[in-house]
Amino acid sequence: MPVIGFDIGTYAAKAVLLSIKGKGRNLSVALDGLGLAQMPLGIMGQWEEQPIPARRAMSVAMASLVKLAKLRHGRFAALSLSGDTMIIKKISMPTTTQKELRATLALEAEQYIPYPINEVIIDGHILATDEQRGQMSVLLVAARKEVVNNYIQAVNMTKILKPNVIDVDSLALFNAYDFAHPDSRENVILMDLGASLTHITVIQDGQPSSIKEENVGCQRITDDIEDAFGVSQEEAEAIKLGAQAAPNPTEAAAIVERVASNWVAAIDRALETVRVENPDYSPARYYLAGGGALIKGLAENFTNSLGVPVEVFNPFRYLKINPKKFDQAYLDYIGPQMAVSFGLAIRKEEVR
Repeated sequence: MPVIGFDIGTYAAKAVLLSIKGKGRNLSVALDGLGLAQMPLGIMGQWEEQPIPARRAMSVAMASLVKLAKLRHGRFAALSLSGDTMIIKKISMPTTTQKELRATLALEAEQYIPYPINEVIIDGHILATDEQRGQMSVLLVAARKEVVNNYIQAVNMTKILKPNVIDVDSLALFNAYDFAHPDSRENVILMDLGASLTHITVIQDGQPSSIKEENVGCQRITDDIEDAFGVSQEEAEAIKLGAQAAPNPTEAAAIVERVASNWVAAIDRALETVRVENPDYSPARYYLAGGGALIKGLAENFTNSLGVPVEVFNPFRYLKINPKKFDQAYLDYIGPQMAVSFGLAIRKEEVR
């Protein structure tokens, strides 16, 4: 049964439905449907104070996307979390098997979680094992039960979907990257540039080694352009994306460069964490996803600042596309924004 990947952001909800056949080397994936819907401003940032309106907004957005994007044969929903509702950390613990990990993870993880252990849901994935030392590196993920339950209730409220997977934004993006580069052992960095948050995933030898969230988003560029030129939010957004000429192109470029310097500083902090264990780590390239990846000239700006290739990641480039159903130019444009929902939709095998 197909899974619809829903990426519920601050300003928009995105959905992707894939047709998946076969396994392993014989895997065949085609785009079945996709959609994007606006979210009520500010509602997703108020889970704590107003969970009921947030659940309702999510439910309405998902149901609308199923209807408008004609995703009706997708019966299961996969969603992802981000922000301070969860913790992602690479930890070291005594060697065990993946099957036995869950039984021992809670005891090991308690020291890393600022919430009572009975208020969170914990999972983990073994990244590497050192047999001589009897230790292994584990990617620990902990999410607050209250938030997970809110997401589940929002799906159930649609009356047409069943909750299937609750993932992490950064790991969903890694799933999309891993699908596109299944045999790659290249050291790369994935950046999901959202409106208010940026997720930085450091990939080492084909595995996520470090995941960082930074409170730097591309909405800051829109706000600064609005203030600098006295234009509306809509006009500022169009200038940011290159759809409208700026009153002063030089000043607009300087605004992008200022925020880009904050992103570069965030990358440096992520690299410092990785280089504690691996001083020689060096990324061969960077991939940009999310709405910020569409900012005019940003990839070139990053390439000049970082000194290595920076590419915009579009997961649809690696799919079979029916030209009678989808416009390739539109997919090329919207693809970076749909990377997380794509990474969720690829998880067909999770359905039970």
